[in-house]
Amino acid sequence: MEQIDYNFLILVGSNLGRQLLQNGAEIYRVEESMTRFFKAYHVSQCDLFVLTSCINVTLQNSDGQAVTRILRINDYTTDMDKVEKLNDLCRKTCETVPPLEMVQEELKKIEETPAFPYKIQMLGFIGLASASTLFFGGNFVDAIISGIAGICMQWVLFVFEKYRANSFFANLIASAVSALVAVLALQIFPQLHLDKIIMGAIMNLVPGIAITSFMRDLLSRDYLSGTLRLVESLLVATAIALGTGAVLAFFRFL
Repeated sequence: MEQIDYNFLILVGSNLGRQLLQNGAEIYRVEESMTRFFKAYHVSQCDLFVLTSCINVTLQNSDGQAVTRILRINDYTTDMDKVEKLNDLCRKTCETVPPLEMVQEELKKIEETPAFPYKIQMLGFIGLASASTLFFGGNFVDAIISGIAGICMQWVLFVFEKYRANSFFANLIASAVSALVAVLALQIFPQLHLDKIIMGAIMNLVPGIAITSFMRDLLSRDYLSGTLRLVESLLVATAIALGTGAVLAFFRFL
């Protein structure tokens, strides 16, 4: 194998881990993928420290010198399509060991892949809210109102994401808006089931992947990362409760 530029190698490998982490991959998946990637290029020693907001990589080059890179992860979302593409790229890279320039180009293509269009995301919010309402025992009219609440919720989240606002307040306002839609609809149609409409709508905000990830991290003995994801899940749950509770309390005292 030709001489490896370890600075470029650590750049490409850390970018792989960064994209995995930013798109919702578990900590163990990020560490395992990066370790396999570096081993494929015959790195003798690789030390990783990954948290939900930080990646620290240290490699030992052929001269025995340490090469280190630290990345701060500021923004992350959930995009399992990109996670799957990154996993596939990592597997193919470990099997064929292509030039690093090719891997870097593939990583760039995956990163620039656009997310689902706004209208498709809107349909997802409507579908989940309506289906959840029916699942919880609501009727067809309840499901329609829940779908409308889902649209309003998605618009609020879109605006907050556009301006990179704090996710806690985004979830708080989104849950408050969905509860407001449900309460106003109840004033017009008294036969509606308020609890089932609200439960169906806020299912769009429930951090299911974060909850699953923190359990997996704890089982993998990544206690610090698991605790951070647990705190994240509790903050989302708190925001949902505060937003919904504030609206219900306001209308109760009217």
